Amino acid sequence: MRLVATRRAAGLQLAQDVWDGRPSSVPLVRAGAKLTPEWSEALLSAGVHAVFIEDELSKGIEVEPALSASVRAEAQRGISQAFKAAPAALERGEPLGDQALGQLESVARLIAEQVSRARDAVVAFSDLGCADAYTLQHSINVTVIGLLVARRLFNDIGRLDGLSRRSFERVDDAIVRLGVGLLLHDIGKLALPKQLLERNGPLDAEEWELMRQHTLWGYGLVSQSRLISYHGKAVIRSHHERWDGSGYPDGLARERIPEFARIAAVADVYDAITSERHHQRAASHAAGHATIVAGSGTQFDPQVVDAFRRVIAPYPPGTEVALRDGRRALVVSVPETSLHRPEVRIFAARDGEPIEPVDVQLAERPELSIAPAAPVALAGTAYAA
Repeated sequence: MRLVATRRAAGLQLAQDVWDGRPSSVPLVRAGAKLTPEWSEALLSAGVHAVFIEDELSKGIEVEPALSASVRAEAQRGISQAFKAAPAALERGEPLGDQALGQLESVARLIAEQVSRARDAVVAFSDLGCADAYTLQHSINVTVIGLLVARRLFNDIGRLDGLSRRSFERVDDAIVRLGVGLLLHDIGKLALPKQLLERNGPLDAEEWELMRQHTLWGYGLVSQSRLISYHGKAVIRSHHERWDGSGYPDGLARERIPEFARIAAVADVYDAITSERHHQRAASHAAGHATIVAGSGTQFDPQVVDAFRRVIAPYPPGTEVALRDGRRALVVSVPETSLHRPEVRIFAARDGEPIEPVDVQLAERPELSIAPAAPVALAGTAYAA
């Protein structure tokens, strides 16, 4: 299995169902189908710019989903319940009731259980949905990434308790509380005009100011809820705070930012960069990874970034990469002890001509390496929203 651009997938066999990303029981195209030129154009029009395909070149490459289909569907139902109730509550200036929030703890626990069994660095997001469903799928993906990072961070150095001391006790409970906050981190965006969220160009100063209010609106929706912990509420309010104090809404810096919000900041930006949005094409996983690493100590908490680097691979299985010598390759697998040096299948020469594929363990070949991706600029872009 490998990931290819939709525009190059016509005539190829789909390896996974293609969904539009909304809560639905019917995929746009079923796995096993050959993608016709007409379907390829239709998917592009819907904002689906990449699909997983199965062919001889990718034979034996396994792409392990971040969540099972059943848990992702359960998460969609739980978040949708809260999202559907949010606009009316915002219009009335009232917080969300317990009925709208009731399923989220069980959803967060389900995701946490799957994350606890996942092999670091080899998870993948198979929900290559359209940009229209970004807010919903982004919430789920951010939860998965955030819990993967938190599990590594808390297992390595412990979690911060109420007295700002590191503790290894009740880590599982902390993970679930974080998960609830991550699921709801962008709920305040439901107060924004749809045309603002779907803008294809940059926002002006007035629109940016409106966009920045979403953290406060989201916090207001849950501030009185007994079902959302203090730490979960901090994720919603403070996930756009930055380590150097340049974030919003309160301009907090370093340890003044709640730890859960520091984790959320990394997960939020990484998924925003690597997801399809109305105003921003998805960048590669490698570019997203490079952006997080480049932001260590300025945008992001260095300890959180260190945990991120240890669980999220820059080159997931099934993705195409360029070697420094100009040859093209597919990532076959990622050894957990060497995330930056995966096993690759070289299939094209420097001039782009196909060659007989050969599998190479980069961890055993120090003279070979993958050409690094450039970080994405964050300041003043859609990723800052």
